[in-house]
Amino acid sequence: MRIRLTLGVVLTLAAPLWSQGTTALYSRWNTLSGFEFQRYGFAQGLVVKSASQWSLPLVVVAPLGRRMSLDLTTHFAHSAITDSAGGSADFTGLTDTQLRLLYTVGRDRAVASLSVNLPTGKRSFTTTQFGVSSAVSSNFLSFPVSNLGTSFGITGGLAYAVPAGGWNVGLAGSVRYQSSYKPLSDSGATLSYDPGIESRLRIGADRVVAQRGRLLLGFTYSSFSTDQFSGGALVSGTFDPGSRLIGDFGYAYTWGRTTLTLGAWDFYRLAGRSGTGTGAIGTAGNNENIFNTELRLARQLSPRVVVEPLVGYRYWNLGGHLYSVGVNGRFGLSDSFSGIASARISPGSVDGTGVTGLGLSLLLRYQR
Repeated sequence: MRIRLTLGVVLTLAAPLWSQGTTALYSRWNTLSGFEFQRYGFAQGLVVKSASQWSLPLVVVAPLGRRMSLDLTTHFAHSAITDSAGGSADFTGLTDTQLRLLYTVGRDRAVASLSVNLPTGKRSFTTTQFGVSSAVSSNFLSFPVSNLGTSFGITGGLAYAVPAGGWNVGLAGSVRYQSSYKPLSDSGATLSYDPGIESRLRIGADRVVAQRGRLLLGFTYSSFSTDQFSGGALVSGTFDPGSRLIGDFGYAYTWGRTTLTLGAWDFYRLAGRSGTGTGAIGTAGNNENIFNTELRLARQLSPRVVVEPLVGYRYWNLGGHLYSVGVNGRFGLSDSFSGIASARISPGSVDGTGVTGLGLSLLLRYQR
């Protein structure tokens, strides 16, 4: 999900400029890179004292003829944790690389996609490194790079949008296959993990409200076939992951050079179920719900500069709360160069223990 959000920054910085005679989703070259940093410090009472990550994203979007376009996304990331006893562990390296081919069907209402996950990242970890990987994969903390690496995968999808009265309505579906891999690299580790096939369906709609406002609604449903674990001395068998449901809402109101935006999403994961086998597999009987909302007020100070203070709140049903205060700044250096700078602080609690988060980022985009 985080990789898709990074790609989304490209769309935020520059909506596609349609060239005469082309229906490709992207009609101009775009390149995005920069620096992202996030850290959480925990008060006494938890095993983990701090978890942090910095990453250097790379996103390239390119048109290929009149109907096709291609995008590439990867990161170089450093992740680290320290524990209450003074121990530490870290990992630095390239993440997986995602290649996505987009083809516009007919005019511009339908888009077919084919995505390939290239396993350029780290997919087998030592027991110590596995703790780092687990910490940054938290859905609640939402690090910039939540997945350091897996295996080869391929995803096919189709999206279709159509006007319906005052609404624009879109429907999208995709199926993802991922090959098996060994998650542990310690001497003698033989555990093999074969992920199940993921199917995803999304419906979204938006419309203009009272001339100055825009309302956006979305719902995503994901289901998974059975995961299989084999070859492990302590763990072996099957696990059925719970389905995922994500609802999202957005409303923006603009007057003059000011835009007020209210956004919210809710992520709900149904409880998984362990199948036959031995050992503790997955998180059976443990569902998860995360709700997040943000209020932003963007003010255009000049034709090339926008400042956007924000406040936010995040709730986790397993015992977490985060409050956020921050500011975004969007700026243009020229017709080809622009960027986004962000900073936020997020105090809260996890299992009744205080936590303070800090996030900083600077992303630069070039288009031609």
